[in-house]
Amino acid sequence: TGFLAVIVCAGLPSSMGGRDWMTAKTAQRPPVRQGSGMCLPRLPLRNRAGMRRILTRRGLRAAADTQALTEREFQLAPGIDRNAVAKDASRFRVFSYNVLADGPKYALSDYHGYSPIENRRWKSRYPRILKEIRHYDPDIVCLQEITRPMFQNSFYKDLQKAYTGLYAAKTDRKSKYQTSAMFVRTRRFKVINGSLISFARMSEDYFRSLGAHEGSFNDLDLMARMGAQDDKALIALLEDRGTQQRMVAVSTHLYWNPKEPHVKVLQAYLLSKALDEFIQRNNLDPEIPLVVAGDFNSLPNKTEPDIYDPVIPPAGLPSGAYAGLTTGCLDTKHPDHPKQRTMAECVGDLKFAFELTSAYAHVFGTEPLITTKTDKFSGTLDYIFVRNTKVASALGMPFDKDSVEGFGPIPNAVFPSDHIAIVSDLILP
Repeated sequence: TGFLAVIVCAGLPSSMGGRDWMTAKTAQRPPVRQGSGMCLPRLPLRNRAGMRRILTRRGLRAAADTQALTEREFQLAPGIDRNAVAKDASRFRVFSYNVLADGPKYALSDYHGYSPIENRRWKSRYPRILKEIRHYDPDIVCLQEITRPMFQNSFYKDLQKAYTGLYAAKTDRKSKYQTSAMFVRTRRFKVINGSLISFARMSEDYFRSLGAHEGSFNDLDLMARMGAQDDKALIALLEDRGTQQRMVAVSTHLYWNPKEPHVKVLQAYLLSKALDEFIQRNNLDPEIPLVVAGDFNSLPNKTEPDIYDPVIPPAGLPSGAYAGLTTGCLDTKHPDHPKQRTMAECVGDLKFAFELTSAYAHVFGTEPLITTKTDKFSGTLDYIFVRNTKVASALGMPFDKDSVEGFGPIPNAVFPSDHIAIVSDLILP
């Protein structure tokens, strides 16, 4: 049986927030086969029956209609041979999903009032989320918007036999606070070490190193904005049990507000800085493979002007966070740079520690049209970024590559979150 334990990551700087990491260490149970691929152990009968009761009792679509969750197809990356990949022992699958937090501030809020309440209750949504995880059978599951009850009473309860669960607990242990989690297949990877990154706490040390606390009003205001956003990243050092190859995996969720893209820029920069420090502190190979997945709340390329960016170049405007992560730098002239958004002088050109590759952009040649859709906003915010890891394939989206016509706001009776799960097969060197 599994058990929950609070792990104290000794020796981490206070800004890293290492002491806040909760992990659920798990026992192993052999997976079962379903079709041609491996899948998670089947749900307990009470859960499968529960989903049928929910769908029937509330008059939702028939259970068969939820097949849309699992009818998506993988597409191979350029130059990848299907037969060779199928036999490659270094291949592993990453699944990232902002599942939409349960509760009156999140799924049950008026913001999602366009969706009938029966589609937004956790006991209706969770079986469908779990169905996706079981069907796509990932080795690493990165989840965002997870509250403590969601982790303990749902995901950990059902996944503990096959996975090691990591939860980014908040210091004050507020159960309604949403954060990130990660599940790592126990048979495939050993969890060696980890760290919980608090961008708010890390920003304190960063601004102190810049002397911002003695700077202008604009510098002080930027410090305050960064300190007010308690977003986090969960970092795990993993070791492949078969090859002993090590890698670093990350599940994160950046700040949501479109009015403050400069906050997301600095969070993305601090994430790269924290990863670099984690690698150095653990004496890891500087070129160790990286997988960074999550909801970055940043568009890959904005093409239409809005109140936040009234002027858009003809070629479009990549968000600052996306540009920094994928090119490795962001100069002060970018519209999302803190100097442009706040007039703060303390932050100069930002040199990111790594240049990452988007798995979906590599496979499809471009990012998906959307990864989230409500009645007020739709766009691509979710990514699986990699470094020194070969991208083998990515899961297609549940709509046509060139159009989202006919794909309405979510959550609905089929799709359980306001985001769409993204999945990629990767190969370790």
